[in-house]
Order: sequence, then structure tokens, then C-alpha cells
Amino acid sequence: MTNNAQRAMWAEECLRHFSEMTGSSLPEEAITDLIANLGHYAQSENLNFLKLAEAGIGHWHLEQTDDECIDP
Repeated sequence: MTNNAQRAMWAEECLRHFSEMTGSSLPEEAITDLIANLGHYAQSENLNFLKLAEAGIGHWHLEQTDDECIDP
């Protein structure tokens, strides 16, 4: 079962790679730039970015309260 510590580790690895590509030096900067770039990508693929972001936030919120997702 995947837990939130594993999810955070995956995100950290993605942000590290993204920061290397873009030169982002702060985690906050990398996160906001990545979110914006995902929006550009979604638009280029005719995807509803705001709907996807809303769904992602919903998943994150559920994973904060679901006993099966919370770190041991």
C-alpha cells in the first residue's frame, strides 16, 4: 500500500529533476512553476486543467484523512 511518505518522495524526485531543468532554486518556486507548466501542457492537449487540479486537490485532501494512506 502506498503511503503519503512515499508520495512525497516521488514528488521530491520529480521536483529535483524539474529544478535541474529550469534552474528553480527554491521548493516553493519549483512547485508553482511546475503547476503552471502542467497547466500549459494540459491546454496544449485540450485538457481541462482547472478540473484536473481540483480533482488532484481532492485526492490530496482524501489522502490526509484516509487511515490507509496515513504514514505509520
